[in-house]
Amino acid sequence: MRKPRAPSKATKQALMALLNAPESLHGYEIMQITGIKPGTLYPMLARLEDQAILASQWQEASVEGRPPRHIYSLTEAGRILAKSLLNEEHRVCDQRLRAKPI
Repeated sequence: MRKPRAPSKATKQALMALLNAPESLHGYEIMQITGIKPGTLYPMLARLEDQAILASQWQEASVEGRPPRHIYSLTEAGRILAKSLLNEEHRVCDQRLRAKPI
């Protein structure tokens, strides 16, 4: 049995972008927000969808001649994971601040 791995920095960035977004995002928007390269982002999004952390759906193009594209949103499990990662990050920052001598 494999031990679950901690999410990568890129995964955390993508989850935070989706958590903070007022609505679903398409891949290009996630790339713009996080700076994650497409060769990393799209396989990661597919894995997160396979793990039921993300849901995607096709969105018809708003401009004629453009192809439809996937938009991504967090599932309930994804929202819980993203919030727990955010809380963990805040806890680690608080610990570091308390450990620094003034």
